[in-house]
Amino acid sequence: MSRLIELDAQENSPFEGEPQLLGVYHRGEGLRSMHKHDDRLELNFILSGNGTQIIDGELCNVQAGDVLIYNAGVLHDESLMIHSNLNAWCIAVKNLKLPDRPANELVPKNFRPRIPCQAVADELAQLYPLIHRYANQDDYPIANALARAVVLIVYKVIRATVLDANKEKSFLVERVRNYIEENYAENFSLAELSALVRANESYVSHAFKRATGYSPQQYILRRRIGKAQSLLIYTALPLTEISARVGYDDSNYFSRAFKKIVGLSPKIYRQRWREMSSGSAPTDV
Repeated sequence: MSRLIELDAQENSPFEGEPQLLGVYHRGEGLRSMHKHDDRLELNFILSGNGTQIIDGELCNVQAGDVLIYNAGVLHDESLMIHSNLNAWCIAVKNLKLPDRPANELVPKNFRPRIPCQAVADELAQLYPLIHRYANQDDYPIANALARAVVLIVYKVIRATVLDANKEKSFLVERVRNYIEENYAENFSLAELSALVRANESYVSHAFKRATGYSPQQYILRRRIGKAQSLLIYTALPLTEISARVGYDDSNYFSRAFKKIVGLSPKIYRQRWREMSSGSAPTDV
């Protein structure tokens, strides 16, 4: 005799605001330098491979089956994995709201954003490509429903997991990071940063690199390139305008710096991203 399985369709959603799909991307290519999104949350599923990313100024080692959560407004850098064996999927959603939490925050900000989802990796490995397929077919309702399923699965893993707490952040490093974030398109020296925190240049440089993986100069460069990537993806601005917005008067010099970090010229990068992207996403710039 077959067994009847009844599901409770009335189970309450844990979300005050239901997530809505903005885009879905396959991350074998298109990894981005230091950037953030103020209007969305991203869930990156590591299908295979391993490597290191920088999320909210902290090095994060990842492996197959992990989901990395980029809350809205959190700086992250995926470019360290450009030459790794990483194979990953990403969905971007907006309007997610948990009770007593800011919009588009899935992981509390005092916890690390790497969620071990190996127990549900098979389900996620099926759902992400389905989202991509239906988004490509312009069947948004189905793609959106599948994306909500992914968010709910990951949320339930988070609820059942003892998350790692973030390391206590250095006041000096955070002050330097905040200053760079507000002024990265301007020209300033390590001496000026050191004067800001009243410490010598060598100490500032070593403390910053120990915490973030980059020297202050490298961090500024990757933040500029990350912003340029956002402008290339989400706007139709000409290269000269993008170059000026991220702090380069010479667009040829900018193009060389961009290619050194990304491995592609800005023009080819824009073309590649548009070819591999599915779903529409409003600008984050």
